[in-house]
Amino acid sequence: MDDGQGGRAERTAAVAQDEPDKPSAVQVDGLCSADWQSHGRHFLVLSSAGKPIYTRHGDEAQLSMLMSAVQAIISSFSDMSDPVRSMSAGSRTIVFYTSGPLYLLAVSDRDDPEELLRNELQLVHSQIVSILTLAQLTKIFEQRSNFDLRQLLGGTEGIIDQLVDRLDVDLGFALGSLDTLWMRYSLRERVGKVLLSRRPKSLLYAMVVSDMKLVTLLRPRKHSLHPSDLHLLFSMVASRVFASGEHWTPVCFPRFNDQGFLHVYISYIAAGVALVLVSADRDSFFAMTQCRERVCDDLAADDLVQRLADAAAQRALHPRELGVPGLLQLYYRHKTLVQHFGTRFEDAVDDAQMRRIINTYKRLRLHMTKGGQKPLRIIYYRCATDTVLAWQSSTFELYAAVAPSMDVKSMIRLVNTVLEWIDKEEDHLFVVNPPSY
Repeated sequence: MDDGQGGRAERTAAVAQDEPDKPSAVQVDGLCSADWQSHGRHFLVLSSAGKPIYTRHGDEAQLSMLMSAVQAIISSFSDMSDPVRSMSAGSRTIVFYTSGPLYLLAVSDRDDPEELLRNELQLVHSQIVSILTLAQLTKIFEQRSNFDLRQLLGGTEGIIDQLVDRLDVDLGFALGSLDTLWMRYSLRERVGKVLLSRRPKSLLYAMVVSDMKLVTLLRPRKHSLHPSDLHLLFSMVASRVFASGEHWTPVCFPRFNDQGFLHVYISYIAAGVALVLVSADRDSFFAMTQCRERVCDDLAADDLVQRLADAAAQRALHPRELGVPGLLQLYYRHKTLVQHFGTRFEDAVDDAQMRRIINTYKRLRLHMTKGGQKPLRIIYYRCATDTVLAWQSSTFELYAAVAPSMDVKSMIRLVNTVLEWIDKEEDHLFVVNPPSY
């Protein structure tokens, strides 16, 4: 058992052995069905009273014994100066994160770093807060500690599922920046001007989004939403729940204000392209509907709707479009703009290798960003199956996977060629001059 403190590990392990009435790691693992254990990663949420709230795999009711065991483990350490943070169960790492009345648990057999799993648990917690607000969560459990939160989250599980699934295959959340859709600068600029010209008084933010990728964003000059808040919003927009029709829903942005709601209008205006309008006025639905109609009319007049649909259909760039043979996948993060783009994976890369490469990216980024006063700048990682490079400078971060047989000199040449291409394409890759008012 490991709670993040070297001296504590032996002592807490002894407690588990000396007191058999407390569930051990092995007992917790044995409560899971064969189907549940077949998945490499799990995220679970329960209340401080042990009531099941959410699990990505399996059924909350069937996992109630596991939830109770987790609640008992956390409670048994609650009176200590530093609570239990993680434990091991065979090949699995189990990480805990507690926030007020909610207990969150991540289980992984992929050798994920503890810090990485805890960061992802915090995102899952933020997604729940975005649906309910922290103020509402706190009030509910102050009044009824054994309240079944599934009553309020019913119908939104797909939104949390969407986030959890993305965490497994997308580096964007770990990068803490916005993914952007590659498109011609002139098209992006024109769409932004349309949003600005049709902004109703009650509108705070307007954005066009395609599959979690930002096309453009209209915002006040002196205010901006935090990337993590936009990640939560984009994940919601990408859910099937919002795939058709018009939607007007309250959304809490935890980094903006975790105590209250803003109100969000969501409507897809082209295949794979959503218009998202954010207002502080709960009664401005009709104003948002009129805004959508005017925006669509303006875009249609210039044939921009079809051009947006065409850009969305491309999704991510293919590695071969960068003109560098041997590249399997790449992420590039622009530090100044706090934006990034990533290519899709080469067709020959299967799901297992894709997840392994993403996991390697995450681990290497932790090494670089947690390096203290002398952080690592370049890491070349090679094993029997994968070859990966992580590189950071004062202006960018880059993560690239190449053919396993490629040597380090060839990889550096490849990356330098990519950096030259990015420099030429910057205006098309990123939202360089977003409209503001």
